[in-house]
Amino acid sequence: MKNLTMHSLFVVAALAAAAVSASAQTYKADIPMAFKAAGKQLAPGTYDLRLAMNGGSQRVVTIENRAHGIVALLVPGAGSDVPRAWFKDRTPKITFECLGSACSLSGLWNGSDIQAYEFPVHKPSGAATERMAVVTLGLTKAD
Repeated sequence: MKNLTMHSLFVVAALAAAAVSASAQTYKADIPMAFKAAGKQLAPGTYDLRLAMNGGSQRVVTIENRAHGIVALLVPGAGSDVPRAWFKDRTPKITFECLGSACSLSGLWNGSDIQAYEFPVHKPSGAATERMAVVTLGLTKAD
């Protein structure tokens, strides 16, 4: 009985992994600055961002540094409409919100959807918000 249960769990896990990878979109980003994602401080470098379904209807984004393996898992919140210029250009993008040299990954756009995926970031209050900058980087489709 124990072996049957374990075998069933492995089969379910394998099927879920296959379902996620079958519908995944992968993008490559060369990120020139340190940044936060999912509460983790990440170093500058080359990252793969994989946008996939988590087996249900919820999207998840994994961020993998090619030198260090998967480093963050993000669940996007409600999206926002992309600027017209982005939609016309059709180049996938990621965005960061930065205050001084402290940047946080705040969004991902796949280059085709009407809305971008947004990630929760710590919002400073008061005058600091007025100094907030948005950094946008293009992505390369890796599929």
